[in-house]
Amino acid sequence: MGFQDGVRRHSVIAALKNEQDMKRLECSKVEVCFLLFGEINTLHQTVNRIRRMGKQVYLHVDLAQGFGNDRAALKYIRKEIEPDGVLSTRTHLIRFAREEGLFTIQRLFIPDTMSVETGKHLLKQSKADAVEVMPGVVPAWVYKELRRNHDIPIVAGGLLHGLGDIKSALENGADAISVSNGEIWDLTF
Repeated sequence: MGFQDGVRRHSVIAALKNEQDMKRLECSKVEVCFLLFGEINTLHQTVNRIRRMGKQVYLHVDLAQGFGNDRAALKYIRKEIEPDGVLSTRTHLIRFAREEGLFTIQRLFIPDTMSVETGKHLLKQSKADAVEVMPGVVPAWVYKELRRNHDIPIVAGGLLHGLGDIKSALENGADAISVSNGEIWDLTF
């Protein structure tokens, strides 16, 4: 089962920030999660714990403690941590991770019109397998522009406060949403 299958079956991705989120994840309908915390000495156990729950886990390499910003870190993550994939805001790390055979999610911040063009350029450079757009409450034309030359899954993340924001992001073109609010994880959209 891959990322696209997981988000097709359940379009809510759990963004895990701490141990309490891990406990809540176990009983949830979530199929895919983004691991936004952890450190080099315990990540393998954390990833295995999530897998035993029957969930896919994608490691946010920018937030994991104890790793450098280089190819050696991605090799180590692939061989020793063994997540289903990684996400990062750093284009070079996404490229390295793809070269190492990991599924990659490029995280893009879209605060203005110019950043949409920058985001399209970064996606072309990184050749990411998916993209997370932050904040997720961007207008529909942003999703259309990002999809124009890149037929990849788009995740809306950040500032999705209520059901209206979530429904809007999905109607505007996001394939899935990533949220840390565990009360939303089991909702179906």
